[in-house]
Amino acid sequence: MLELLMRQPGLRLSTEQLMERIWGCDSEADVSVVWAYISFLRRKLERLHAQVKITASRSLGYALEVAR
Repeated sequence: MLELLMRQPGLRLSTEQLMERIWGCDSEADVSVVWAYISFLRRKLERLHAQVKITASRSLGYALEVAR
C-alpha cells in the first residue's frame, strides 16, 4: 500500500482502488482492511519521524504528501 502511494505522491487513491490493486477484484476482503493498514502506516511513519504523511480527503481517497 505504501509503495502504491509512494509511486505517485500527491495522487489520491480511493479505498476501492487500493482494494483492487492490492487484493484484486475477486477478494472477499472488507474495506476496513484498508483503513486498518492506513492507520498502521501512519503510526509507522510518525514513529520514524518521516518527512511524509498519509492524508485523506473524503470521497477522494488517500495520498502521500510532504509533512509540514
